[in-house]
Amino acid sequence: MERPDFRFIGLFICAVLTIAAAPAAAQGTPTVDAVIGNNFGHLPMFVGVAKGLFKQYGTDVRLKVVNTGSDMVNAMQKREVQIGDMSVTTFLKARHGGEPFKVIGIIMNDATRDNADEPLAIVARKDSGIKTVEDLKGRRVGLAKAQTSDEYFKMVLARRNMKYDDITIENIMAPPALAPALQEGKVDAVVSWEPYNTSVLEQVPESYVVLRGGGHLSYIMVATAHEPTIAVSPQMIRGVVAGLAAAAQYTRKNRNEAVEIFAKWVPNTDLPIAKKAVQYISYDPRLSPAVLKAFDAAEDDILKNTLQGEKRLNVAEQFSAAFLAEVEKSHPEYFDDLPPLKATSN
Repeated sequence: MERPDFRFIGLFICAVLTIAAAPAAAQGTPTVDAVIGNNFGHLPMFVGVAKGLFKQYGTDVRLKVVNTGSDMVNAMQKREVQIGDMSVTTFLKARHGGEPFKVIGIIMNDATRDNADEPLAIVARKDSGIKTVEDLKGRRVGLAKAQTSDEYFKMVLARRNMKYDDITIENIMAPPALAPALQEGKVDAVVSWEPYNTSVLEQVPESYVVLRGGGHLSYIMVATAHEPTIAVSPQMIRGVVAGLAAAAQYTRKNRNEAVEIFAKWVPNTDLPIAKKAVQYISYDPRLSPAVLKAFDAAEDDILKNTLQGEKRLNVAEQFSAAFLAEVEKSHPEYFDDLPPLKATSN
């Protein structure tokens, strides 16, 4: 299936950047419930709440912390929350399932690249004999099925012409259970995201990285909202997006403090491990041609590996891009520490 013509992506970005920011309305401070994951892909959300950055923009955000993308989608489906953070692959699969979500903000991201997947890794245990991805054939691998780690693993195998069915997958949905499973020999290797890869490496003696990242996908975490919520409460959405931009910059500049904030929400966080793990993650909230290209690539891979036969989504239509554009135009100070985006000729 042909990919969209990326010559028009730049035009799309330029168009939304011309939208002026609407003035804030003095309507009190609405309370907003948001579901987020217990991993570093959501770190700016923890920071934004702890440092009062959402309240600074007129929105009181309350967090519901869960383990997986499936938990996030379920909370959104049940209308337990108005905002749902999730990975690109989780979001796209939800959209294919008919969920009325749109992207309002970008959390974990590198806007300069379309293949930033360093937070993802494959870790093997001592004496497993696994030196390369090819050595995983016939082995037991622990990961959270139907989550981003699973999609990543499928992409890693596909690039090497390996079959997913040739590997025994042990479904480990709670990331803290990965280290015990590896240490006790229940699996030969695990696949996960940060901080859990670093946690496994620190907790399981002589475990080691078989592959980190590799440019298979861009591991992006997005903030989403129901389309009716966006239509009815645009000022609230603006507050969330502005607070998120401020929180992303604070996280970039104060990573150790951000991890300490995270540890107050997520019990048993090992701070020395967490402070190592966070170095692998970028928090760039900009929407760029590279980001849209990464979404397109993720959509292609989902249709190839998971949702064969489904109709392709129009990626640009999955964003409420005006909110991102408003914040970038109104608050350039939240972006001035980020590297410039390269012009694209595509």
